[in-house]
Formats: sequence, C-alpha cells, structure tokens
Amino acid sequence: MAKRTLGLGQKNKEKKIKVDNSNTNNESNGNSPAVGADQIEVEMDENADLDDELTQLKGLWSSYFHSDRESEYVLNGIIHECDALLRQSDNDEQTKKLFTDEFYAIYALALSELAIFKTEQENEDVAQYFDQALERAEVGMEKVSKGSELLPLVISKISLQRIPLQFISKLKVDSKPEDVNLDLFEQVQRAKKCFNVKKDLELAYEVLQIFYDLLDMLENFGLGNNVDEGLDSDEEDEIEPVKLNEKHPLHRLQKAIPENYVWLRETMIKLFENTEQNTLRTNVARTLGHLFLKAAEKPTRTFMQQYDDEEEQAKNKEVSKEIQQAQKDALTHTRTALDYLEKAQMEDEPETWVEVAEAYIDLGNLYDYQSSEQENAYKVAEDILKKANRASHGKFQDVLDNLLAKDQD
Repeated sequence: MAKRTLGLGQKNKEKKIKVDNSNTNNESNGNSPAVGADQIEVEMDENADLDDELTQLKGLWSSYFHSDRESEYVLNGIIHECDALLRQSDNDEQTKKLFTDEFYAIYALALSELAIFKTEQENEDVAQYFDQALERAEVGMEKVSKGSELLPLVISKISLQRIPLQFISKLKVDSKPEDVNLDLFEQVQRAKKCFNVKKDLELAYEVLQIFYDLLDMLENFGLGNNVDEGLDSDEEDEIEPVKLNEKHPLHRLQKAIPENYVWLRETMIKLFENTEQNTLRTNVARTLGHLFLKAAEKPTRTFMQQYDDEEEQAKNKEVSKEIQQAQKDALTHTRTALDYLEKAQMEDEPETWVEVAEAYIDLGNLYDYQSSEQENAYKVAEDILKKANRASHGKFQDVLDNLLAKDQD
C-alpha cells in the first residue's frame, strides 16, 4: 500500500516529551520485538498536559500518522505504552479513566500499521496483527462507548487494509475458496457499514484511499506482474480484467467493482462537503477529480468507437442512441472531474495545473469534431500547459506538443 503524507495540522509553539521505552516488549501475545532504543521524542502543543499518558499516546500517534510512516520503532513504542497502561489499570482505578475511544483507536491502529512492516519480513503471519487490532477496537466499543464514531471508522480501516496485505498478496487466478478463511466480500460490506465522516476526517480520507487502492487492485488482479500495484492508469488501451471462477475468493468482490466505485464517489463527496481544512480539502478534491475521470473512461471509449472505422462511420451517418448517451455520460463525468480538479489546483504545484489541462483535453475530445466547444476546450488546455511549462522550465513540453499536434490534425 502506498504511503501517503497528509501534512501536519495546526502547529503552534511546541514542547517535546520523551516516552520511556526501555526493555520494551509487546505484551500483545508477544508479537512485537523490543524497541531498540531508550526513548521516543515527540513534539507536543504548548498547552498539552505532558503528565497525561493519553496525551502522550495521542502525540505519539499523531507524529506517526503525519510522518512518512517508516518507523516501526514508533509503532512498537505506542503498543508498549498501551500494554503498560492496561497492566497498570489492574491495580489503579485512576488509569482506567484513560481508556476512552481514542485510546482503543490508537491501540488498534498501531497494531494494524505494524502489519505493514511485518509483510516485508519472511515467514511472518500478519493475520495475528489484524486480529488483535480488530479485537482492541471491538473491546473499546463494548467497554467504553457503543456510540463511538471513531472506533467504527477504525474497524473500517482495518477491515479494508487487511484484504490486500493478508489475502490478495497470496492469491492466484486459480485459487480455491479454502485458500481464504474469511469472507472478503463481507469484510468490505462491514467496512462500508462502519465508515463515517463524522469524527476524524483525515482518517476517513485515508480509509477511502485504501478502498480506492483495493478496487484498483481487484480490477488488475492476475494481470502479469501488476497484481499488487495495479497498472498505469494512463494506459490508453483498454485491458480486460481477468474473469475469475465463481468460487474464487475474489469473484464477488470483482463483480461488485462498479457499484463500489459509485459508493466511493458518493462517500468521497460527503467527505469533501464536511471538510474545511485546506490541505485535506485540496487532497479530497483531487481524488474526486481522478474518480470522475475514471467514471468517464467507459462511456468515452464507447463514444470514440465511432471514429475507429471511417468507412463504417460514412455508412451510418446517424449517430446511434448508444453513442449519444455515452457522449452525454462522459461529458457529465468529465465536467464534474474538472470542477474538482480546479478546486485542487495549487499555486506552487504546476502538476496540478496540468491535471486540469489534461481534463480539458479529455473534454474537448468528447465534443463534436471541430466544433466551437472542442476548439475552446483545447485552447484553454493549451494556455494552461504553456503556463505550467514556463513555470517548470519545460517539464511539460511533451504534453503541450501532443496537444498542438492534435490541433493540426
């Protein structure tokens, strides 16, 4: 799974705390190795209570969540602190007051993130980490707050995150039902049911990104060496997905791809509408732009088929209703994509301007040949590309040349 840097949130004057991790072992069934250092240094807001263990845990998790996520050491530190607090609560009623939904969420998320590192280690069974992570979240729901909005979101993340790491990575096109001990379709259904955009919007965005990655992986399952990473989304030629046997563990998920993309778009829109923080809002808008461009791909192919055979086009002067509808659908999705991509433009990132220009090119391709609408769309794209090319010292010259060549055809 690609690591995503979401950027630090508000950053006031900061204090640094140090959490002792000497002689660390993960008491969660002894699955995590010792943290090989004495201390973890964490930056905290100046108003934070440095003596509060939950505050320290939140600081640790926030530091990890907003980092490049390359430190297994930090995760081990979080898990160790959670284990230590649970032990301490056996003899200290005051400690039990720390066990809020945030405590159990951090505990569960740290375990599920640790599984990512374990997938890179030979003969390591990641199932135990996901099982423990879900257990922590479910215990939190039972003991602390059945009305929690955060813990269901955590369960959603873990349920989706485990599918590629624990299962798809080991499956083949000819895999049998007995190769998987979990109903993966039901896991996705549970994740969708638990998902919400009420509590932690950054985490909600990450869950939707994980789902997006999962759908891409399912689309490209079994296609050469791209099982884990998916194919280049810019590939022009349509590649038919591998049709799986009805008993294959991924068959139901593969069939549900179209409806799950609809759910993803609709849910991402809800997240966008609930987001005020600028960086997150920009990221969500950009992802929505990509999702709607993807939605436009199929009707665009149907519309463009009329140009594939000029002789056939001459015989059938009247455009079929199917092609007309495809053009209408593709235009609707592409215009929506443009709207979001324009909202996602950043002054200091010419790449975001180019995404808008390329969407205008897609829009132009969908208008009637040599119509004023088509020429206008190409002209807007050309102006944006020239600006981006100047700002980036010629980085996008190839894209600009391709557009100019199109104009001369």
